Order: sequence, then structure tokens, then C-alpha cells
Amino acid sequence: MTFKKMNYNFIKIFLFFFLLSSCQTPKYSKVTNFSKSKNILPEVQYSISENFNPNNINCIAIGKIEDNSNPNEYKSLDKVTLIRHAIYGHLSPKNYQDIELHKVAFVMKSSNANQLILKNLDCDALIEGTITEFKNDYYLAYSSTNVGLNLFLKNKNNQVLWKANHTAASRAGSVPFSPIGLATGLFTASSNTEEEIAFQMIDTVVRRILKTLPEKTNVKNKNQLKYTSIPKSKNSKKITKKENSPEVLFASGQYGEAIDLINTNIKSNGNNHELVFLKGRSQLMLNEYENAASTFLDAIAIKIDDNYLNGLGYAYTKLNQLDKALASYNKAISINNKNSYAYFNSGLLLENQGLNRKAADYFYSAGTSSLLVKDFKMANNAYNALQRLSNQESYITKKTKKLKELIAELSVFNDNNFKIVKVNTKVN
Repeated sequence: MTFKKMNYNFIKIFLFFFLLSSCQTPKYSKVTNFSKSKNILPEVQYSISENFNPNNINCIAIGKIEDNSNPNEYKSLDKVTLIRHAIYGHLSPKNYQDIELHKVAFVMKSSNANQLILKNLDCDALIEGTITEFKNDYYLAYSSTNVGLNLFLKNKNNQVLWKANHTAASRAGSVPFSPIGLATGLFTASSNTEEEIAFQMIDTVVRRILKTLPEKTNVKNKNQLKYTSIPKSKNSKKITKKENSPEVLFASGQYGEAIDLINTNIKSNGNNHELVFLKGRSQLMLNEYENAASTFLDAIAIKIDDNYLNGLGYAYTKLNQLDKALASYNKAISINNKNSYAYFNSGLLLENQGLNRKAADYFYSAGTSSLLVKDFKMANNAYNALQRLSNQESYITKKTKKLKELIAELSVFNDNNFKIVKVNTKVN
């Protein structure tokens, strides 16, 4: 074999691993000190303090994120804001109480010390970090978009409880073995430089890093609901809708027409969040999930509502963006802990991932919260879901039995004798 051919083969092998590393599941390494990764494949390094007990932390706020990346790269993007929002989204499934970003920003303007920030926010810990890298490298028919991030969690005593770092990379292109190969490589490589890829890498690096943050597990609600009868139903007033209203068009299955009419109405009243939400629901019915997700975000920008977040979660589920979906459902629940649909949808998502115990917790909550509003159909759906999992382990069986008892207890009372009594019971 000639030197030229050996060199050629070496380049092919190198490029193979170069491209392969961009699509591989990263290695998660628990370390004492961070160091530059020696692995060809991506690596997430993290460390957890011996003093860190997640169940002692109720609230986590997202503090200052420093930007040490090249300021000349991606000038049009607010890197810090994008990172903070990504952290906020991926922190929700960890079951910690979060503080809305604008509230944290307001407190941080007047307080610099972590202790003061946490005191003013009445919170236990603060996530801070540094953007170490945010760049795109372009080599003829190859390109690489890299986003590097360090994050750490500090308590009120400024002790580091957890820290992690990672660099996510999107690599594209092809080995130019021919003129056609060169053209194809140039096209895919240039596409990899677009801002959308940077957005994806932001989400990826944050998701991977926060995967190493231990989640809070003692989130059982000790104030379980004991139902002694059924609530008296109130006769709701019938609202007459115009024949050509978006609501009527939606109800009759004319989703495209409903969207067209909503778009016309929004031009004159862009702050009508209810109409925007209905547009998103219409898009869901037409299987336009990307459009629906964008529309729900528009509605949430006008008003943060648990139903809007539940719709967003459903759209993300259909798009197979499961982390975002669960974060949206959990945010909906944090706003309204009686949103049975958000609980149920979370349960289905977790069940499909094989996380049956977690799914059971959500199904049980879906059942009890639906009973509060006499939504017996949802209560039975939740029971059936628990029953489907009940053979897995005794923990789930106990929850299934308890929910069955609550539903049965409700069924023997009439509408005239209803009251809800909160009692301190714990389901093991």
C-alpha cells in the first residue's frame, strides 16, 4: 500500500469518526475535577457533592449565566437568554419548584450575592453557569456547530452541590470523493451553519447536562382528597354563538375555515389569547403539530395558562420532543394542580418510556384531580391506566386500589349531598 493511499484511508477513517461523534449518545462521566475530554465520542462530565440531598431542596432559581464565547459568533442571537430559557424548560421534570425567569431577573438587578438573591426569592438553591463555546467551524465540505456549557448548583451557603459541563456538536458534510459528493457536502455543511442548528444544540447541551442533576423524589401530596359525596351541578348558561364564529366552525369540524377566520380576527385583536389557543387546537386536529406548537407559544406569550401549556405539551409529544412535552405538562400542573389532562398526558408519555412507577403517580393524580370537577370519564380513564400497570409492582397496585375506592365512594351519593374534606392521608 502506497503512502498516498494510506493517507487517503486515514482521512476517511478520521472523517467517519468525526461525523459519527455528532450523532452518538454521549458518555456520562462522574468526575472529581473537570478536564478536557479525551474521548472521540461526546462526553458529559459531572460531579455531585456528598452533602447534596435533592429532597432537601424545594426550590431552584436560575441565576447568572456568563458568556465567555466569541462575541463575533452568532451576533444576532441572545445566547444567554436562550440558555436560561432552555434550563427553565428542562428543569421542570426534575420536580423542583421553579421561579419565573422575569422574577429572578428583577431580584438580580438589586442583589449580587447568591445569599441575598435566594433570600429575596425565598428559594433554596441557584443554578449558575458559563457559556464556554458557541461557534461554527467550516471546512470546505464539512461544518461543525458547537455549544459548550458549564452549570453548577449552589445553596444559600454558596456551597456547590452539583456541577456539570458538556459541549454539544452538530456536524455535517460528506467526504468529497467525486464532484457530486463535493456539491452534496457543500450543501449539507452550509445548512449546518443556520441559526436553527444553533437552537437545537442549545437544547441538546442543556438537556444532556441537566440529565445528571438528581431529581426530587419526595413529591407526594400528603393532603390527599377524601370524597364523601358528589357536588351539586350548576346549570351553565347557554352561550349563543354566531354561525360563522370560530368556535362554531371548530365544533363542526371545519378546522381550516376556523383558522382562516381566527387569522382575520387576530389582525384586529392580536392579544386575544383565547382565539390564538383555538387556532392551535385547530392545527392539532389537522395534524399540523409544528404550527400548533408555535401557536400555543404565541398564546402563552400573551397569557400563561395551564390549558395552553397542556396543548403545547401535546404538540411536543406528537413531534417526539418528549423532554419539552413533559416540561410543558409539569409547568401546567405547577400553575393548576387540578389539571387532570396534564397529569394524564404526562402519565402516558412516561408509560411509553417504560417509566411505569412515575407514570402511575401521574395517573393517580389525574384521577383524584378529575374527581374534584366531576369529570368521571377522566377518572375512569386514569383508573384504567393504573389497572393496566397494576401488575408491575405493589406500589402501583396500592394506588390503583385507592383510586377505585374513591370512585366507588363517589358513586353512592347524589348531587344534593356533596362536600370535599381534605384529610392527611398518605398512599405508599
